[in-house]
Amino acid sequence: MEPEKVIIVFFKWLRENPNIFMPTAWQDLPKLDTEIAESADDELFPIAMTISKWCAHHGLGDTLREQARKDIDDAGEPTPTTQQMLTNTTQTLRQDIEETYEKLQQLDAQKSDKDNDSK
Repeated sequence: MEPEKVIIVFFKWLRENPNIFMPTAWQDLPKLDTEIAESADDELFPIAMTISKWCAHHGLGDTLREQARKDIDDAGEPTPTTQQMLTNTTQTLRQDIEETYEKLQQLDAQKSDKDNDSK
């Protein structure tokens, strides 16, 4: 599987489908953020491997592979957005991970508050 595809699928999840990390995988996003910080922007293969391992550990490995294969089949020309993602991979991924983590943390807190209110 091409590392670019893995990274782009993960970007899409972070930006368009953060609920895929529910109910518990989102809690481990900071660990992924730390691991990605250790890679340089031009090291797409190690970044993709880090993402793949993290996803496999959280039961998302098959979904990641399926989405990456689908994107290969549906691939058109790279868009400016995907080009930018792959140019500043580490920084952009880390920023998106942090933003998604904060969003999901707030959603989880709201859910906990509602659960407590209903008791």
